[in-house]
Amino acid sequence: MDNKYIDKVIGEMKPFLEEQGFALREDNSFLGENKAFKVEYKEEKQMYILSLAEVNEGNIGEYTQLDAWLFDDSQNAKDAQAVGIDFTGSVRKALGIKPKRNIAQDIDVALPSMNKSGSITVSGFAKKLLDIFPVLKDEYKAHVAHYGNFLYLNFFGEKVVPVLKELIKENNKKQIKKIYDLFNDVYVHGDKDAVNAEIILLCAVAYNDEVAKNNIDEMLSENTHFYQGFNNFLSVFKTNRKLKNTLIK
Repeated sequence: MDNKYIDKVIGEMKPFLEEQGFALREDNSFLGENKAFKVEYKEEKQMYILSLAEVNEGNIGEYTQLDAWLFDDSQNAKDAQAVGIDFTGSVRKALGIKPKRNIAQDIDVALPSMNKSGSITVSGFAKKLLDIFPVLKDEYKAHVAHYGNFLYLNFFGEKVVPVLKELIKENNKKQIKKIYDLFNDVYVHGDKDAVNAEIILLCAVAYNDEVAKNNIDEMLSENTHFYQGFNNFLSVFKTNRKLKNTLIK
């Protein structure tokens, strides 16, 4: 993969950085009076890297990594724009500049909904999760407002994995039954993306956590096929760097 989308990343960052007095240079860096930010695509890592260097009397110091985003051939220009938005947030934080207002206040974001056809999509799965964890509804709106799209694996890793892990490790039978009914319904009635998403989510919860893994095994024991699917993919998850970096925060 080449850098064909790096202009999209840079394009999202440019207005904010120019507003702060930074100048875009040919090497995809932004030079300011005291700091410099640089964007690169690392082919061997399949990652966009944002680096920061201190500037002293026009001399740029050594760059150090500030942020990174996994990006492979399955992703497109819109995903690259999301990288730029995320990097802009990292730049803003490095400069100590707080947003004037919460971006979620500026955009009316609808919550995910079920598909009327009957098949449960990723959006339907997300709706079911938000029904169980209503505290995440505002987080969902802020996520979509920020990225302009629902990057569901990123959202699950950042917001759902921690609360789901806590619930599963508590092992309250009533709550576990509610979670199982949700996941089993998606497993039976969900489309391919929704089923893959829920298995990946459970693998992230179980990763390197014996208590969570044992409780998930117990929860899924009623559905042998689901149980086997989860355990088979867990071994794949453990060796998949992209999924781990996306889901494990």
